[in-house]
Amino acid sequence: MIASFTPFSLIDYPKKLACIVWFGGCNLRCQYCYNAELISPSHFLQEEEIFEFLKTRIGLLDGVVCSGGECSLWGERLVEFVREIHTMGFCVKIDTNGSRPNVLKTLIKQKLIDYVALDYKAPFYKLQAICAKDYFKEFEESFVLLRDSKISYEVRSTFHSELLSVKEIEEMRDWLRARGYEGKYYVQGFIGEKGSIGDLGRSENALLETIEGICYRGKTSHQ
Repeated sequence: MIASFTPFSLIDYPKKLACIVWFGGCNLRCQYCYNAELISPSHFLQEEEIFEFLKTRIGLLDGVVCSGGECSLWGERLVEFVREIHTMGFCVKIDTNGSRPNVLKTLIKQKLIDYVALDYKAPFYKLQAICAKDYFKEFEESFVLLRDSKISYEVRSTFHSELLSVKEIEEMRDWLRARGYEGKYYVQGFIGEKGSIGDLGRSENALLETIEGICYRGKTSHQ
């Protein structure tokens, strides 16, 4: 279940000191993904290792980020893992592609998560080409769950000029606003230092500067 672990991060959980738990496995094959080693990990960490670490960080860290890969693929195991973290007093953020709205619904209903970063991969007509899967119905359901909940959340996208145009980013921005999204729409430019699944070339990220109504975000640890 857990493929890797980052003990400290200042940038992955807004306004909180956090560690990152990287979950193995993903149901997408996004061309710009550079975390290929998380899709089919060669080994897994024991959950108890994470809990033992967290016991030593009570009062020092604010939160735990569950990322990946795609953490929601682990369903009830993720729910129980997060429940244990919450009982230790940590805030929990999850990074998700929104493809498992039922898992997200359970986490929200049981008040087990405090913040969600929802990846908006592409307009519905581009999902298959970019992610090798059309799951827009599930993504939209996850978005509505978050919009109608009291959970703090953000929507974010990764831009590569070979995959998305300025016009398409504007369409995605407008789709969000038309459905009541009032938060910042974060768009990060692809940086291919580690390569990518789609073996992409350089992205013309300067194009992002021409798009109104987005919040440009530089490189983060998850794309």
